[in-house]
Amino acid sequence: MSAASKSNIPRVKVLTDIHSLADFSTNDLIISIIPLPKGKSRLVNVIKSFMASFSCDYILLNFSPLELFLLALFKILIPVNRAKLVSLDLILTVPTSARDQLIRPLKVMLLKRVYRFLMYFKNTTGYQKLYRIDPGKFTYIPFKINSIELVLKQQISDQGYIFCGGKSRRDFSTLFRAVEGQPVSVRVVTPTNDRIAEHGSFLDSSQLPANVRVVHDDGTPQSFLNHMAAARMVVLPIKKNNLSASGLGVYILAMALKKCVIISAGPGVDDNLTGEQAIIVPPEDPAALRLAILRATQDDEYRNLVAENGYRYAMSLGGTKQLVASIALWLASDYAQKVTINSNLK
Repeated sequence: MSAASKSNIPRVKVLTDIHSLADFSTNDLIISIIPLPKGKSRLVNVIKSFMASFSCDYILLNFSPLELFLLALFKILIPVNRAKLVSLDLILTVPTSARDQLIRPLKVMLLKRVYRFLMYFKNTTGYQKLYRIDPGKFTYIPFKINSIELVLKQQISDQGYIFCGGKSRRDFSTLFRAVEGQPVSVRVVTPTNDRIAEHGSFLDSSQLPANVRVVHDDGTPQSFLNHMAAARMVVLPIKKNNLSASGLGVYILAMALKKCVIISAGPGVDDNLTGEQAIIVPPEDPAALRLAILRATQDDEYRNLVAENGYRYAMSLGGTKQLVASIALWLASDYAQKVTINSNLK
């Protein structure tokens, strides 16, 4: 393509930490990436980001809740900044402490300055209710298979045990009550309590049934995959009252390894999946979880059918490249609408 023809192509400038977005420029749109400043001080980085964003169309933050709130504050203080503030995968929680309740109105005010929330789950009613976010500001972006390169090379087997893993809001107590005394073997792979506590999880070793083994592995993706790939099925009990998705990356990973998944209902589960792709049970219900585990254990045809359906779903999501392509597609669509609106106003 000649330099002259390139000059006629619309160019959208994005201040972001998702550098691979630039790989998705097309003949219809050029995505120019300005990397977020990096340094020891997060406040200084945010100030530099805000100053750099004056020449941009979008500020796109991947997770980064503190930076999002600070940039929203700067947009209130200096409203002439035209860059649209976009959040990817913002995690909000139910306010429980007095401090959380105190600062919630401030968060509500700041979140009004966010132009769009790109989410990995569809059920955003909790965000809408507690943080008063306009439902029209949410856009669903399908998540991905983590470590897809390792997954595609992974040797898969069935050593007969049930795998449970991860760290975000895991309900190990319900799992232990569900499997205690049952003819199943369970392997729990998770970091130690001092590491999972900040993610809302706790494993009480005093409750450990005789048929449950806890493994604190080396924390590498390959080690986690090895444990999961040798399991008969994967069980992910999640605590209830979640505003955002928990266990999303792990259940997609399990499906990509052709494992039948049993998981608690909640955001990112029953709003993303069907009952044919995973066995979905009520959260914090040991009896329901026990029945689901026993049925899947005893009925090979049923378990394999769920695993096959889940596998097809996971493969449709692809890896990081497909995820970033979805984000780029949304950017292109939103920017095209902006250009059309501006043209109509002239």
